[in-house]
Amino acid sequence: MTIRVRFAPSPTGYLHIGNIRTALFNYLFARHNQGTFILRIEDTDVERSRKEYADAILKDLKLLGMDWDEGPFYQSERLSIYQEHLEKLEKQGKTYLCYCSQDELKARRKEALALKQPAKYDGRCRTLSNEEKKRRIDQGIKPTVRFRVDETEPIIVHDLIRGEVRFDPQEIGDFVIMRPDPRGGDAFMPTFHMSVCIDDGLMGITHVIRGDDHLSNSPRHVLLFKAFGYQVPQFAHLSLIHGPGGEPLSKRFGAVTIPEFVDDRGYLPEAFCNYLALLGWSPKDNREIFSFKELIEAFDIANMTHHPAIFSEDKLIWVNMEHLKNLSPEDYLTRALEFLRSNHFYIKNEEMIKPVLLGIQQNIHRFDDLPKVLAFLNDVNFRARLQEQVMAGAGNEVFDILKEGRPVVLAAKSVLEKVGSQGEALLNELISEVQKITPEKGKKLYLPIRAAITAEAHGMELKKVFELLDKETLFSRFEYTTHLTTTK
Repeated sequence: MTIRVRFAPSPTGYLHIGNIRTALFNYLFARHNQGTFILRIEDTDVERSRKEYADAILKDLKLLGMDWDEGPFYQSERLSIYQEHLEKLEKQGKTYLCYCSQDELKARRKEALALKQPAKYDGRCRTLSNEEKKRRIDQGIKPTVRFRVDETEPIIVHDLIRGEVRFDPQEIGDFVIMRPDPRGGDAFMPTFHMSVCIDDGLMGITHVIRGDDHLSNSPRHVLLFKAFGYQVPQFAHLSLIHGPGGEPLSKRFGAVTIPEFVDDRGYLPEAFCNYLALLGWSPKDNREIFSFKELIEAFDIANMTHHPAIFSEDKLIWVNMEHLKNLSPEDYLTRALEFLRSNHFYIKNEEMIKPVLLGIQQNIHRFDDLPKVLAFLNDVNFRARLQEQVMAGAGNEVFDILKEGRPVVLAAKSVLEKVGSQGEALLNELISEVQKITPEKGKKLYLPIRAAITAEAHGMELKKVFELLDKETLFSRFEYTTHLTTTK
């Protein structure tokens, strides 16, 4: 059997962590089994679907390296197919028109819940008289189409993750498969239940891998697959993702888009996918760091768990750090520089900064650390940061260092006008001459110099700072620092 799976998001918003994990598991399952990965856009919700969301879905999958084999298919372009299938059900006597208003349905559902009864449709429109139908039509009520659930035996769903799950059809009730088109007219639009089963059947989907919030939909889908004469696919319902404390994933992470993780925060796409794969799946050897190719080779749906997965950004950061460390120098530099450029970080000399970037490769968490580490290179950033630190006053580390080390800063400024070397040699000569003027040494000598030219108390090695800043820039910074601390 050729494996055929699909990722079928609705373009009613941007993809989030739960969506993309579903896509990833479908992708890994297909690639591991030399199967087919299909992309389908379920855009029949005409009031909420947006083209920009559909376009973003394609971009996000490409950004994370998940290429699809067939599609994208858009359900909005397949309405005639759904109508043909509706007619097939009508000929079987499987459907009827329901004229119940939304207010009526809500009231009955509320009453059933109060009585601790299943909140299912009671089927009253099955036997509605023609006179009552006309009365409701005259009231402006547009009917829905319901599927008759006449089964009495349990509906069995065979789930690869949860095992055999049984559902009582009497607790399901007749369900809606077509709704009035909100754009007007007498046309119908398929519900999720209707369109998903028709498309899965026509596309030959063998395995439906989706979140376990869809588990309760499965018995309805089994009934529809059988009514249409399609093979019921194998189901696998993924555990939900919870926050660090076991609570539902908050908007802090749950609503963060994929570009925000990759383009803005600077996570590597392969590291992001590596971490998501660990949310609900684990290899037999408990290994945690995988390249994309290694994930495909190791992935086995038998190692999925039905327990809720816990999202931890601390763990995501660790996985990302491990991937950063494993990048080749060439690949790391290419990506690091591209991140800086795309985030509008000005670099005067990229060749000069490459050794610095390589020097911090083993220490950064994400690429968005780079602008912070290198912020001192930009004079505007430096001045704004120094002013912020000095204005904070006593108790601020940089302010206290500059206040106590003012004689060192003044000495360094005066010496810099006389020395002629550059880079590390300039630093060594500067230190040697300053020591002749002040008695300070160790941190009391180096920290004021660092703070005066970077506006920070900590950072990269001072010799690398001197290699990146020319003598003219260094002098102007010593001058600005002495002026700012004097006025303060």
